[in-house]
Amino acid sequence: MKFTRSIRFRLSSLYSAVVFGLGGLLLGLVYAAIRWQLTRQVETRMFLSGQRLRMGQYTVVLDARLEEAQVRTIESLFNQYVLDELARWILLALALLFVISMIVGWIIAGRALAPVDRITQVAREIEASDLSRRIALEGPDDELTRLAATFDSMLDRLERAFSSQRKFLADTSHDLRTPLSVIRSNVEVTLDDPESSVDEWRATGEIVVRNASRMGSMIDGLLAAARFESGQATMVQVDLAALIDQAALDHKLAAATADIQIEALPGRAIVPGEPIALTRALNNLVDNALRVAPPGSTVRIASGSDQPQWAYLVVSDQGPGFEPSRTGTGFGLSIVEQVAALHKGHLLPFTVQDEGTAMVIWLPAESDGDPPAHNPLPLV
Repeated sequence: MKFTRSIRFRLSSLYSAVVFGLGGLLLGLVYAAIRWQLTRQVETRMFLSGQRLRMGQYTVVLDARLEEAQVRTIESLFNQYVLDELARWILLALALLFVISMIVGWIIAGRALAPVDRITQVAREIEASDLSRRIALEGPDDELTRLAATFDSMLDRLERAFSSQRKFLADTSHDLRTPLSVIRSNVEVTLDDPESSVDEWRATGEIVVRNASRMGSMIDGLLAAARFESGQATMVQVDLAALIDQAALDHKLAAATADIQIEALPGRAIVPGEPIALTRALNNLVDNALRVAPPGSTVRIASGSDQPQWAYLVVSDQGPGFEPSRTGTGFGLSIVEQVAALHKGHLLPFTVQDEGTAMVIWLPAESDGDPPAHNPLPLV
């Protein structure tokens, strides 16, 4: 039967076996003691005095016709009758004890396992689309309460991870759709015009190449994040100063085209990391800064170590700033947040409306504790 395979039934059986065993042992000892006492009574404590039978503190007047052997036989039969009756009542008591112990054990096991049933019920009701349910078990600080608290903590982590993944996928689909729409619209416009010139086709081709390059960068970021999540990324010692120099060189032309100056402030800082992923995160921040920075302004990129345990990459601009709660919007920043998290680091924004923004990636050099909460590169 199904219920016989449950933990509750097994606990009830174990409880009943212990109680039944101890009760049976106790009653057996009582029976043995009484039997020994009655046997001893016949052999040593009973004797005849005239026509009186003395047995312990009791004295019985006997018929003069009874011999001592007959009296002993009567006493033996009486003792055997007492022992038989005692054995019968003991067996009845044991049967009753077994039934009672099973009932009490079932009730006690049910009360002890009630939190487990609650955990099971919550686990059944949880779906990937809704991880907001919690056990919230109250009671003494015992094993079951700690188990429920651990389960709730696991649900908190899963909910944060699923929320991050949903947000990441939404940002990805939105930002990848944008360059595709640009490519499609420009190609369709050129195709629909039968008089399109070579120069117009060349301009359309440049738009296609530019947006295809943008999508390629996005896909590189996705692949870097996927390598981290699958455990295939190779962690090496990375000099953040070298990343700063390379990023300044890579974006020099784009900055000059937008009439923006890039100022590189490389400070030596060595951290364990995956170079491609860190490069992609830094490039995303620089791309964002160049898009929002006004012409004639300066974008500064820097690296260094604020404390022995923490190093940083920071990109600041003189753009319009934005609300800190919106740091996760956009595919680029989603990639940066994910890369920072996979390195056990943090992405922190520092923004002032109409004055600029500094995006700081704190990376652990020796520790994965809490990072500094300030901006190592003040807004320009």
